[in-house]
This record gives sequence, C-alpha cells and structure tokens, in this order.
Amino acid sequence: MFNGLLGKYRAVVLSVAMFIFLDAGVLVLNFYISSQLAEDASNVNLAGRQRMLSQKTAKAFYDYDKRLSEGGESESAYQELQQAVALFDRTLVAFDQGGATRGASRNELVLDAVSSDASRVAVEAAKTIWRPISSEFKALFSTASGTLGHERALRRLAPMVRDNNNQLLKLMNDLTNDLETIARNKSETLRMIQAGAITLAILNFLLILFHFIGQLRRSDSVAEEARSETTEILKNVREGLLLLDGNLTIGTQYSGSIRDIFGHQEYAGTSFRVLLKSLVTESDMQTVEEYIKLLLNSSVKENLIGSLNPLSDIEVSLPDDRGGFQVKNLSFRFNRAIENGEIRHVLVTVLDISELVGLRRELEQATKHNGLQINALKELLHVDKDSMMLFMTAAESSLVAVNDILRQRVNSSADFRDKVVSSQRIMHRVKGDASALNLPEVVRAVHEFEQQLEEMADMASLQGGDFLPLTLALNDLFRLLGDMKDVVEVLGVTPVRQQEAAPVSGLDGDRLGHLVTRIAAEQGKQVAFELAQPECIKLPAEQLKVVQDCAVQLLRNAVVHGVEPVAIRQQRGKDDAGRVVLKVTREEDGYRVSVRDDGRGIQLETIRQRAIEKGLYSAEQLDSMQATRIMSLVFEPGFSTLEEADEHGGRGIGMDVVKANIQQLHGRIRVANRPGQYCEISFLIPAQVEQYEVAVAV
Repeated sequence: MFNGLLGKYRAVVLSVAMFIFLDAGVLVLNFYISSQLAEDASNVNLAGRQRMLSQKTAKAFYDYDKRLSEGGESESAYQELQQAVALFDRTLVAFDQGGATRGASRNELVLDAVSSDASRVAVEAAKTIWRPISSEFKALFSTASGTLGHERALRRLAPMVRDNNNQLLKLMNDLTNDLETIARNKSETLRMIQAGAITLAILNFLLILFHFIGQLRRSDSVAEEARSETTEILKNVREGLLLLDGNLTIGTQYSGSIRDIFGHQEYAGTSFRVLLKSLVTESDMQTVEEYIKLLLNSSVKENLIGSLNPLSDIEVSLPDDRGGFQVKNLSFRFNRAIENGEIRHVLVTVLDISELVGLRRELEQATKHNGLQINALKELLHVDKDSMMLFMTAAESSLVAVNDILRQRVNSSADFRDKVVSSQRIMHRVKGDASALNLPEVVRAVHEFEQQLEEMADMASLQGGDFLPLTLALNDLFRLLGDMKDVVEVLGVTPVRQQEAAPVSGLDGDRLGHLVTRIAAEQGKQVAFELAQPECIKLPAEQLKVVQDCAVQLLRNAVVHGVEPVAIRQQRGKDDAGRVVLKVTREEDGYRVSVRDDGRGIQLETIRQRAIEKGLYSAEQLDSMQATRIMSLVFEPGFSTLEEADEHGGRGIGMDVVKANIQQLHGRIRVANRPGQYCEISFLIPAQVEQYEVAVAV
C-alpha cells in the first residue's frame, strides 16, 4: 500500500521532503545566527557602557577630590568611584580574556574574548593605558581617607585621569563601532539566507502547482460528478439521512427529507441535541447520547445494543407551514459508519411512520371498540338504567367542564396549577360515581387520566404545551362515553336530559353498600356496612347529588384509610370485620351526614411526617400548631398519608373534593377522632346559607 501511494504521489512526496529539508536548514541557520546576534547585541551594549564608565570614573574622581578638599560629605562619591572602577576593570578583562561581568539589570553575563583585529587593537591599547591607572586606584582604595598615603594616591591619579580619559573614551568607542559592524554583517547574512529560502520555497510551490494542477482538475471533475450523484440521491430519498460525529454534530450532507420532517432550516454543523431539544425530554436526550456513545465504542458489539434504541418509535409535535403544529410519529435508526476499520460516524436514518401508526391505531381502535361494546354490555346489564343515564349525563357535563378548563388561556404558573387542581376534583367525582355504579372500564380510564394530572402537579413549572396529552386523553374519555351510549341504545333505554333529574329521594343504600363491599375485597379487608337515614330526605336533587358524592368519598376513605386488615384487627382485639356506618339525621339547622368507622383513626404523627416529606411545613412549624390544625391537613389538595396511589386513594383528592362540595353547599364539616378506636367525619347541610367552616374534635 505504501509503495502504491509513493508511486502515485512521488512528485508530491519529493517536493514536500525538499521543502521540509530546506525549511529545517533555514531554521537551523536562523537559530544559530540569531543566537550570535543576541550575543553581539549584548557585547555592543557592554562596549557602549565602557564608554560611559570611562567618563563616569573621571567625573566621580574629580567629585570625590573636590569634596575632600572642601571638607564636605564624600562617602557617596567615593562609593560611586569604586563601583565605576570595578565594573570598568571587570568588563575590560571579560572583553580581553572572556569571562563574567555584570549586565545592565545586575545579572551575570558571560562574554567571549573579542576576536576581530580592530577589537583586539582597541582592547590591548585600553589595557596598556588602564593598567597603571587601575594600580593607583587600588592604592587609593586600600588607604583610609585623610591619611598621607591616600593624599599621595590622589595626587598621582589626578594627572593620569586627566591625560588618559579622552584616549580611553576613543578606544572604547572604537570597540563599540567594530562590534556593531560585526553584528550588522551577520544580520545581512541572515537576510540573504532568508531571501534565498523564500525564493526556493516559491520555486518549489510553483513546481508543485505546475506539476499537479492538471491532476487536481481531473480529481475535482470526478469528485464533482460523485457529489452531484450523492446530492441527487439525498434529494430524492424518502428517508431522512444524516451523519453524526463523536461530538454529535450533524455533517454537511443530509437528505432533503430531513427538512421535510423537521422544518426548512439549515442543520449542517448544528448539534443533534438542538434537533431533538423540542421533541424529547432532557432525560431521554441523555439516554440518546449514551446510546450513541455506545455505538462509537468499537469494543461494543453493534448487534447487541440495537434493542436499546430509545428513539425507535416516538410521537412528536412539529411546526407546520401554517404556523401551527402537526403530530408525527418518527422512527430513528442508528448505524455505524466504518472507514478503514475505524468507526468514523454514526448514520442516523429517520422514518416518518405516521401513516403506519395511524393504520395501526385504527386497527387497535376497531378491536378495542368491539371489545368495549362487549365489556360495556356486560357492565350495563346489572346497572339500573335510570341511574346509568343520569351518570352518563353528569359525566359528560363533567368532561365538558374539564375541557373548558383546559381551553382557558392563562399565563402564570400558579394559574396553570389551578387548572390541574380543578380538573383533579372534577375527575375524582366522575371516578367516584363510576366506582359506585361498578363501571370498571370508566374507572380505569378516569384513573389513567388522574395519573397524568398527578404527574403534572408534581412538575416544578407548567406551560401550555404540557396540557396537550390531556386533550388527547379527554377525547378518549368522550369516545368511551359515546360507546357506552351506543350500548345503552342497543338495550332500548332512552337518554334523559340534564334538567329531567330523578325525583327527590334518599341515598342509594344498595349502591353504596356494593361499593363498600367491592373496595374492601380489593383491599383484602372485611367490612360490614350500615346505612341509617330518614325515610325521605327533603333536599333538592342537585344537593342530594353532592351529598351522594361526598358519601362515596368518605366511605372510600373509611375503608382504605380507616379499617385495618384482619390480622391487625385481631392483634388489637377487634372483630375481623370492620364496621362502617353511614348515618343521616335531621337536625334543627338541616341534615347531618356522618361516616364512622371503627378502624385505626387519624394518626397525627403520620400526618406530621407526610407534611414534612411533602415540604408543606417544617418540624418547627408543626410543633407550634394545635392538633386540630394538623388534623385538618387531610382536607388540603394533594395531601394523602398513603405511600402509593391506586384506584381508591393516595392522590390526596378525595377529601379535597368533599371539602369543596360542602363549601359549595355552605355546609360545615366536623371530625371526631380517637386514634386506634374510631374516626367519624360528618357534615351539616344547612337549611339556609351559612358560612363554611371545619371543626375538629380529638
């Protein structure tokens, strides 16, 4: 392979090799001469300093001599003279023999001995003049000021300094000029080398350009033809195709279907995360990134991780040309793009499978519809027909109310959360009515709708787009009610209008009894139900419906939260079967409805712990509350003492619904509780409108 490439690109290889060799030679020469120029520049600076030092020595000498004769302060002049003489002497020796001296920044510099003829002449002449002067300075510095020896040394130095100062200045000036000439010649040499190297590099470039421009044209022609064919393929292929590199960046080439699927914009060079940011959640995006990293890991077998694809079939909402959104079903496929045995990219194939999914759903819906007709027929056979039609009329009105709530335009996060709470209350009432009539298909569908509402209630912030899945689920509920109406028509029951309500009567004891028995069986408990009520409750039908709803919620709460399992009741010395009593009594102010069970009662410590876990209050705040205030937390929206929610409890909606219903009737709630023995929750339906309140008796 190497020989083949060398034969094909021999001229290129030789030209590049020659350029590298030439470049390396120029760099070596440039480095060598530059280092010499740096040394020469340092020598020039030091030679120039010698000129200055010769003058500084003379000046310092005369200054010192004058201060001594006048009797003034002379120590500073004396020290300056010593420093100038020592530095001049040390530098002259370094120029002559080579050695160390002190630079301008007081750093140590090592000089080579000067070698040119002119420099040697100047240094030798300077040595001849300086040697006797230096000896006299040493004698001066070795004697104390004011002594006879010191005075004699001054007298001998005076004519020597005066007569030789100009000569030393001239010699150091000659040395400086010669060193500058040497540095200048080296600079000229370096420039010539650089000019020659540039000339050779230009010639080498022209050679390559001349030799291969024809071949490049032929290669470009072949590449252009291949690119045109590739573009034609990508333009007409129905699948969305793109390449991702190790950083999940989309390549420059992708099929035209990518724009048809995701929108008409430029995707080359953008991150795959940007493409999916509005389609999948952050957690799903992280899963996709981890999956692609596995594909890029050559040690992982591709066929072993194919089933881990997190985007094999997803439903997304994409903007359309009219400014709205279009729901599509997309399927992503990821495959390795291998080149020369290495994984270079990941090939992403995007398929729009909306039509296929639509056909599949139509088939499933048809099958489900047929099954629903049979199931609904079985369920409706045992239900009182009038009660069934009243339920469907009320349920349909409730779904319309939820639909109106979802369509309301709000802006703040608090308003979005109010929409969720209002929908929860309505749907919980519908589920309670369906459960009382023993309609499991409706209960299951509403329960799933409640689960979606609960997930939204737990979200940190809500936006309008978060309610889109609810709209689809609500349509399924409307369809379910419509199917049930079809079954009722088959049974020959004529629907009634909303205003044609049932005549005023008491609570439906049989239905409530069946509800208690069924919930107890599903909870694995034994419960005996009793109903005590006047022969005729004189309440309007609308109020009687609210009372019935509240009774359903309180009975469910008593069985789920109150009555203990058989084993626990036996440990506490109670009968195996718990006792739940629904009682309606006539009082002076109206009717009192109470639900009493002989179960565990309301546990204040459990309420405290759940309030802390949900972040409603701190332990310090709860410690300052009265027991009645803590117990009233069970009526707060979303508050429940159950760890997990099921069909009958755990969402914290039932007691909130009771509170809202009684508040609607301007009634009063009262709680009587004895932990371990009983709990009784009652409410008064007043004959006249009164202020709503909650009273708790412990």
